[in-house]
Amino acid sequence: MKGRTTIYSALTAALLLSATTGIAADNSGFLTDYSKLKPIDGSSAMLYSAPNAYTDLKNYKAVMIDQPEFVIANDSKYKGVKPDDAKAVADALRAQMSDTVTKNGRLYVVDKPGPGVLYVRMAATNIHLKKKSRGLLGYTPAGFVVGTAVSAGQEMEQKVVLQDMNLEIEVQDSQTQKVLAAMVDKIDPGKKAKAGESWSKEHTVMDYWANRFHCRLENSQKPESEWQDCEKKLP
Repeated sequence: MKGRTTIYSALTAALLLSATTGIAADNSGFLTDYSKLKPIDGSSAMLYSAPNAYTDLKNYKAVMIDQPEFVIANDSKYKGVKPDDAKAVADALRAQMSDTVTKNGRLYVVDKPGPGVLYVRMAATNIHLKKKSRGLLGYTPAGFVVGTAVSAGQEMEQKVVLQDMNLEIEVQDSQTQKVLAAMVDKIDPGKKAKAGESWSKEHTVMDYWANRFHCRLENSQKPESEWQDCEKKLP
């Protein structure tokens, strides 16, 4: 569990890759259509699923997982990141999503669209970060390369507090670009949360949605009477 948590903690380092102006917090423009999203009771999340989308998942045997996109809020107190950290984290997020959705062998990962191939897009938007004072402790030697996502995650947890962000995910048919499902979930640990608390909230939300997608894939292979409850334990 510690390894998975560190990979998820590494995610938000990559969120610093891009600073975009003029984008509303509730509609970053990443999803194809925000008007179809419906609120989930008892949660800050909003969700859309196309008719028969969950049963139609049985027709897909492979998945393309795109590199995530990131938008830092205009009023974020901190917007900087070291390129080595960001690259390591982006690679780790993609790998973790791949591992989760393919863990029972229902899907395999591919790089090209085709029949029976899903396309998963991800974005972190409205990102608010607060830098912790570290001085020379944050020094990176010339020529140094972050070798693992664990190293990148540890570096970011030491110097950055995650205050809030929106997680956005869209699942499409890779050939037709038909949207099968889309969601937006707000990660808000609270403005006064300590570094460990803020990252823990982010881990929980990311873990939930990756496993919920996997649960839907598993259900699509069974009669509806045997479906698991994929919505339980919503963070």
